[in-house]
Amino acid sequence: MANASKLSSGAWRTLAAKTINGKKVRKSFTVHPDECGGDSKKAKTLSERNAREWVLNTETDQIFTTVSTAIDLYIKDRSSVLSPSTIADYKRMPKHFSDLLPLDVNDVDSKTIQATINEMAMNKLNARTIKNRIFFLISALNYVGADKRFKLRFPSQIKPNLAPPEPTEFKRLLEMATDEERLIIILAGLYTLRRGEIAGLCGEDLLWDLNSIYVHTSRVQNDKKEWIRRDMPKNLNSVRVIQIDPEIMQLFPKVGPKEYVISLNPNEITKHFIRLRKKACVDCRFHDLRKYAASIRAEMMPSKYVEKAGGWRKGSTVLSTIYDKPFKEKESEYSKKFNQAIVEEYGKEIFGE
Repeated sequence: MANASKLSSGAWRTLAAKTINGKKVRKSFTVHPDECGGDSKKAKTLSERNAREWVLNTETDQIFTTVSTAIDLYIKDRSSVLSPSTIADYKRMPKHFSDLLPLDVNDVDSKTIQATINEMAMNKLNARTIKNRIFFLISALNYVGADKRFKLRFPSQIKPNLAPPEPTEFKRLLEMATDEERLIIILAGLYTLRRGEIAGLCGEDLLWDLNSIYVHTSRVQNDKKEWIRRDMPKNLNSVRVIQIDPEIMQLFPKVGPKEYVISLNPNEITKHFIRLRKKACVDCRFHDLRKYAASIRAEMMPSKYVEKAGGWRKGSTVLSTIYDKPFKEKESEYSKKFNQAIVEEYGKEIFGE
């Protein structure tokens, strides 16, 4: 079996092969460092281990392997390396493929999957959701040795409105929020925290002497739909210390080391925000507040400091393409300054005065 090779994406891939029912089956095992907390060495080791275990594991070598069995085995394999919330999402996947579950994996072809895609599109699911579900299905099929190449057509992705709220809208949210909601809006819209990171903050994370907070956990749901505190946020870059204004620091409640700073879980945060945005007449999602935080910071400091505060990787294209967005109000202000400047500089030549 070959050693893992590094792909241009930074992921590690190991190629493996074995004979199943007299047929040579080849399979690739790809692991991205993000699945291992940003540790590239661990990703390489895991890729090689997964390949080695697949070669030695006869549980996947059944004469007849159903799609349902393939999904169960795939989830079981991933349970030790993925977050509880991701595994919980995976365990909800089978209900989206009810017609396919009893089929032999070898009977699933491009036509079969395309029919599923078409049905999902007819049910008005967005393109991203459809792709996530189908790619999960293909991963499960490949895990048990199907390793097919499917020719599929997905619906066009409708580009969502990625603009953050305007400064005046953000101020309205602050003005109309309750005390706890206001602290949540501040953490997301000024200090870049994700919903799960806000809900995961505990008293031990409030560094009063430094006027800072330590972001290193996230509150997520496990497969039993229980809210738990996970020690590592989305990726290794997400572990960070964020300086807070001393006056704003006083808005944090005094709680015990293991007590949550915010009483709401992530889903409750979203529900509260939906009510608040309607009351404030602001059209944005909660995650757009993080974009607001990135945008205002981008006007005040070099990108490397914005990346550190928000937990983005150095040189991340996500920051520039999604989060750092111009405000319409600021755009108008800068346009007026530009027009005044060019008239002052070139007015004589333009108007002949």
